[in-house]
Amino acid sequence: MLHNISSLKHELFAVFSTCTLVALIVCIAPRITEQYRKKSQFSQQFVLGTVLSIAENNIEEDPFVDGRYSGNQKIRVRIEEGEYAGQEFDSTNTLSSLRSAIAYEGLTAVFAIRMDKYNNPVVWLYNYRRTTHIYLLSFVLAVLVLFVGHLKGLRSLLALLFTGTAVLYVIVPCMWSPHPTLVALFTLGISCGVSFLLIAGFSKKALCASLGTLCGVFLAGLLAYIFGKIMNLSGVDMEKGESLLYLAQSRNFKITSLLFVSILVACLGATMDVAVSIASSAEQLNLASGGMSRVAFFNAVLSVGKDIIGTMTNTLILAFCGSSLPLAMMIWGYHMDYMQFMNIPLIVINILQAVAGSIGMVASVFFTAMLSVLIFKGRSKKSLQAVSRDPKI
Repeated sequence: MLHNISSLKHELFAVFSTCTLVALIVCIAPRITEQYRKKSQFSQQFVLGTVLSIAENNIEEDPFVDGRYSGNQKIRVRIEEGEYAGQEFDSTNTLSSLRSAIAYEGLTAVFAIRMDKYNNPVVWLYNYRRTTHIYLLSFVLAVLVLFVGHLKGLRSLLALLFTGTAVLYVIVPCMWSPHPTLVALFTLGISCGVSFLLIAGFSKKALCASLGTLCGVFLAGLLAYIFGKIMNLSGVDMEKGESLLYLAQSRNFKITSLLFVSILVACLGATMDVAVSIASSAEQLNLASGGMSRVAFFNAVLSVGKDIIGTMTNTLILAFCGSSLPLAMMIWGYHMDYMQFMNIPLIVINILQAVAGSIGMVASVFFTAMLSVLIFKGRSKKSLQAVSRDPKI
């Protein structure tokens, strides 16, 4: 009974502390980072509206893309929120292969409003409202994590909430700051520490996993930075980099840091997964056979890592391949020559991200295993020399 009460207190403390930190970041970070963002150059508003009626419906199915239509619709719209809430407007909804949001009576969607040259509002159907479905899918994920993981699942969700908040409210805005790389390193380090504290508590396992993760992530980012410089790559060559270039010209944005930071963020999750698996194995191994020598302990922990490396490297590579699938289809469809597509900056960056991230993840296995000897077995110069000289490593 007392154990259950104590456990409940710990969980409530974890929830309260994490939610407090998240609230502080959400409230304080924008006040600091707003100085890096200039006033918006766009004047349109995006609000919810409802289609009242369809006056004309001149659309036909697209011959090339299933489920898409081309043509136009004349619709009557009532705006549901904002400055023009309750007002009705006539609008033209133009459809094509790239944009195919079909209007129908009763549809509630996102509408854009801008002013014409006579200062009159012009309304058009911007896109379907998809946020409800995103919330529903996120709710399913949360329920599933809680159902399977129970209290550990709750802590995992809290860690996810903190990491997402840190990325969106600190790292992204501070990419416009004078030192985006330092901010990203510091923020990811804090996020990594908080995540492991939530999942593993104040323990040797959490310390070992945190340090191993940071070592692996830093190595991945460092390799990306060095080889990016050697191959003359930068954030401009990344997807949407050209659009960011226009922002960099008018604002204080160090786009050269984008590639390095993106590598850090992209490989953090997989590296954390590997590091905590190794640290957990080290903890259990130490409990089961506390009398094991340091060299044997290191080799045993590293052997666990070897089993993990294969699947996790596949996971990271396939994640990047999945995001680059349209690009790969374009290469195959246009019969591009090997020397042509292998030297396209965007493709080289995708390969660099996948390979550097995998190297960082694999390195975290070694770093975490080495750190587990220090943390679980204590510091002994003689034993560490023996570990480093072991021919099995």
